[in-house]
Amino acid sequence: MSTSSCLIALLCFTCTAHADLQADITTQAKKGRAILDAWHAKKPRPGNRKLHIVYWTPADREPATAYRQRLSRILFHIRKFYANEMERIGFGRRSINLQQEKDGLLKIYLVKGTDAYAEYNVKSGQKIRRECLPVLHEAGIDSSRETIVIFCNLGEWDEKTRTMRHRSPYYAGGSHRSGTAWQLDEPILDTRNLTEKTMMRDGQYGRISMGKHNTIFIGGIAHELGHALSLPHNRERPDERAAFGTALMGSGNRTYGDELRGQGKGSFLTLAHAMRLASHPQFSGSIKGLSLPAKANFSDFKITKVPGGFLCRGQVDSKIPVYALVAYADPEGGSDYDATTVTTVPDGDGRFLLKCTTHTAGKNAQFRVIACHVNGATSKKAFSYSVADDGSVDISAPGAK
Repeated sequence: MSTSSCLIALLCFTCTAHADLQADITTQAKKGRAILDAWHAKKPRPGNRKLHIVYWTPADREPATAYRQRLSRILFHIRKFYANEMERIGFGRRSINLQQEKDGLLKIYLVKGTDAYAEYNVKSGQKIRRECLPVLHEAGIDSSRETIVIFCNLGEWDEKTRTMRHRSPYYAGGSHRSGTAWQLDEPILDTRNLTEKTMMRDGQYGRISMGKHNTIFIGGIAHELGHALSLPHNRERPDERAAFGTALMGSGNRTYGDELRGQGKGSFLTLAHAMRLASHPQFSGSIKGLSLPAKANFSDFKITKVPGGFLCRGQVDSKIPVYALVAYADPEGGSDYDATTVTTVPDGDGRFLLKCTTHTAGKNAQFRVIACHVNGATSKKAFSYSVADDGSVDISAPGAK
């Protein structure tokens, strides 16, 4: 066979593999959505939960230039990213809800810190949050029941030397009920700069293009927002990487918008995390059962070794229905950044089957099965296993029983 014929055959095989993967994704989403939507349609409780945006600046600093315009473009871009991915996966254009003013820009709550710039650093997240709470309370926002993003004006941009440094908190956490994300703001943070290839120097990443700098920090906003919405880290499987790029909740904060510069596939949302987001009040538009505790009961839980990995099967039951099972295969070390995912939807009797064939050789690992309840809550069951240097899987560890 000629080289060109081999190339054509490879492309055909790749396209078929991608199509099969997408077809499976769409099928699972359709099944999960059927359970989710049916439950919310019965005695519905529509809710209009929104993402609340705060701009915090130290006592001795004014907000960075054009912050409302820039942050509006950024959050609208991220809203579209989530909507596009949820639609591709099969859940429709579900996404974050943003408040907008009459001029079309974001509603942003401005907060002045109590201390000067020099008194804050990356560990000042809770202090900054406490300074924001009175302004939110005055606006009628209960921070324990809402999802909040705090942009911290703690960046230093030197136009002359084209150097950027910052001392901002940069992390997040949350659940389906509430969450907080801390983000950096700076004068050059703008979606309009995602395509910019001129060079600059970043205090953390060294010499990079302006576009890549914005990829990292705008991607970081999308990534940390995921945490505030309850998502943990996860890495893409090899088949997902070939088809879609880098998982947003893995290293996707460093590839967001790469495709706009022709530098890669960019970032994507895994089916696992789309499944989890589908029941979040901002994505479902429902607050039915939001405060109800949920617990899944697992029975007939069995682990069976198969070539290349193992099967995990069982039955799940709960008073708050389970519409999806998301499992994380997480090797030891590396936090959970290297955890790959598999998903399934239980049948009418609650029976499910998960197949795991992506492993890291030479490491012990944990398989965490997360039951996604229709009200946004989750339940968990986990077991341990190990992977030999040759890639073979051992499910005889005590935790597997």
